[in-house]
Amino acid sequence: MLIEIWEHLRGYDKWIQTEATIKSSQVEKVVRRKRKGQLIYGWNGMKEITWVDQAGARRTEMFEVRDNPLVFEKFEHKSVIVRYNPAAPSDFFVRELLRYQVNLAAKIALGALAAIAAIAILARS
Repeated sequence: MLIEIWEHLRGYDKWIQTEATIKSSQVEKVVRRKRKGQLIYGWNGMKEITWVDQAGARRTEMFEVRDNPLVFEKFEHKSVIVRYNPAAPSDFFVRELLRYQVNLAAKIALGALAAIAAIAILARS
């Protein structure tokens, strides 16, 4: 539901929806930031995605994914739904990637809320 609202607000709901295949990716471990003298690592990667547009032309584009390595394995060589701008087919949106990121954020937020609740209960004891 939230994704559909976001798509509507961004105008993606007016774009053409089609099935695309995610091809090979290049993944590298990178330093995201330093915290108290320790390095915090993350992952960057470029993925190649292909689909056939309304005119029957095969489109191949690259997009960046900044996440943990599981997201790269999850989408590699899989079909996903994309929406592309008919006026500029190189502008596209991968719904599954947003869904993955929203689910991950929700899990983190719920985990943090549970930890705060546990600390509050322990503090009352």
